[in-house]
Amino acid sequence: MRIALVLNTRQTETEFEVEYDPPNTIELIKHGIEATGHEYSFVEANENFAENIKLAKPDLVFNRAEGLRGDSRESHVPAILEMLKIPYIGSNVLTTAICLNKAWTKKVLMYHGINTPKFYVCKNVNDAKKITEGFPYLLKPNEEGSSIGINEDNLVHNKKQLNTKLEKMTKEYEQSILVEQFIEGREFSTGLLGQKGQDPEVLSILEIDFTKFPEVCGVFGQRAKTVLDSLDHYVCPAKIPKKLKKTIEQLSLEIWYALDTKDFARIDFRMNKEGQIFFLEANPLPGMDFDTKENDLSFYPYMAMCTGYSYDILVRRLLESACSRYDLTL
Repeated sequence: MRIALVLNTRQTETEFEVEYDPPNTIELIKHGIEATGHEYSFVEANENFAENIKLAKPDLVFNRAEGLRGDSRESHVPAILEMLKIPYIGSNVLTTAICLNKAWTKKVLMYHGINTPKFYVCKNVNDAKKITEGFPYLLKPNEEGSSIGINEDNLVHNKKQLNTKLEKMTKEYEQSILVEQFIEGREFSTGLLGQKGQDPEVLSILEIDFTKFPEVCGVFGQRAKTVLDSLDHYVCPAKIPKKLKKTIEQLSLEIWYALDTKDFARIDFRMNKEGQIFFLEANPLPGMDFDTKENDLSFYPYMAMCTGYSYDILVRRLLESACSRYDLTL
C-alpha cells in the first residue's frame, strides 16, 4: 500500500504557522508509516495539492493539513480527497468545517445536551452591547485553532475592557470573536483513538496544572503553550477520582459521536468549583508534535505515550482505524 502524508510544513515561527508541522513531526510520522512496511510518500498541502496528489496515486492519505486560508481551511484537503475518491485518516469535510468554528461546534453540541460556557459571537463592538453581565469573559478568534490569538490579556472583567479588547481583535484577526464566559477551575484534555467495530479508545486524561504557572491567570493560550511550556505543567494521567474519570470519558464519547469524528480527536473541558463540567473545544485534527529536545509537544501524542503507546504504534493504530472504515488491509 502507498501511504501519502499530507500536511502544511512549518516554515516560520509566526503565530499562524504554529499549527503547521515542523520537520521533526514529519520524520516521526514517516517513521511510523514505514514501520508498517508500506510505501511512504509526501505531498505538501499547497495550491498545487490537487494535481500533486493525483500524481502521487496514494492508496491512503495520512491527513494533517491545516489549510492555507479561509474559514473552512481544514476542510479543503478532505474535500479534494473525497472528490478524487482517495481514502484518508481523519474526519470528513463537514466535521472539520464545523470544529474550526468554535461557535458552531458549541451550537451543535448544545443541541445534544452538552454543557458549554455561555457565549456570544461579535463581529464588532456594536455586537457586544448585549453583554452587560456574567463577567469575566475570555475572547477568542472564532475560526482559529491551536489557541491562536488567545492569551491571558484576553480575559476581560468589565465592559470597558471588553470593548477595548474586542475592537483590537476584530481588526487584527479580521473575523468574528467568540466572547466566552470564563470558567474558573480545573482544565482537562482527552484524546480519542478510533477502533475497529467499537467505541474509540479514550487515552489517558491530561490535566493542566495552573499552579505551576500562575502568571497566565488560568488561561491556556499561546504564551502558556510556547514561551512557558513545560511537561511539569501537565499531569497525565490526571489524578482524579474514578467517578470523575468515567464522567469525562463518557462526555468525550458523546461529543465524538455528536460531531461525527473519525480516527482521532482531542477534546478540552473545564470543571468549576461545584464540579460542573463544561465543554470548551474539539479538535478533529490534533497536533502530532513530540520533540522533547525542543520542548515542542502536542497533547495528543503525549496522552498516547502516557497510555503506553510508542509513536510508531500510535501511527499504526491511526492507520488501522482509517483502513477499517474503508475496508482496506493494512
